[in-house]
Parts: sequence; structure tokens; C-alpha cells
Amino acid sequence: MDALRLKFEEHLKEIPGLTVEFWKDTELVCLFFHGKEFAHFHGARILDLRLSTKIIRQEQLGREISAEIHPNRSKNSRWICVELQNESDIGKIIRLVELACGELGT
Repeated sequence: MDALRLKFEEHLKEIPGLTVEFWKDTELVCLFFHGKEFAHFHGARILDLRLSTKIIRQEQLGREISAEIHPNRSKNSRWICVELQNESDIGKIIRLVELACGELGT
């Protein structure tokens, strides 16, 4: 597996209530918070993450990657793709994952 992705997943393991698992009987790797799926990977480094539109605006997240992966997705969708390009992205994306978990609650 991709070394950067492995490092990212090690950080994910530190979030209480978060698990990284395959979706049912598929190869799709998903993130679950207390059993609720809120993100999944496209390839090794693109995370498709469900956030509120408020957080998407507040964090000024662009939809360019989402448009490439899901060309028919609504521009107002709560799902947005973020790419893990280098080590400095790990902290930024972990923060987004934590915000998503906060929105799900327990």
C-alpha cells in the first residue's frame, strides 16, 4: 500500500470511535464513525468525505476533484473529495475527518 496512505491511516486510528473497513463485500475502503459510514477512498489518496455545506464553505474546499471523480454530483452535495498529496496534507485532512465525526455525534 502507498506509504503516505499508511501514515494517514495510522493517524485515523487515534480518533476514538473511528474504524477503517471494507464496505460490505466490496473492495471499497470506508471510514466509519460509531458504525456510520461518512467517507471512502477513491484509489490510494483521494478521500470522498461527507461534510456540512457550512464546513465546506468555511474551509473553502474546492470541488475540482469531486467533479472529476463524480461528474454528475450536485454542486451543493455534502460529499467532497480531498486529495492526500504530501505529508503536510495529513493534518489538514485529519482535521476535516474530525469535523465530520463531530457532525455525526455519537
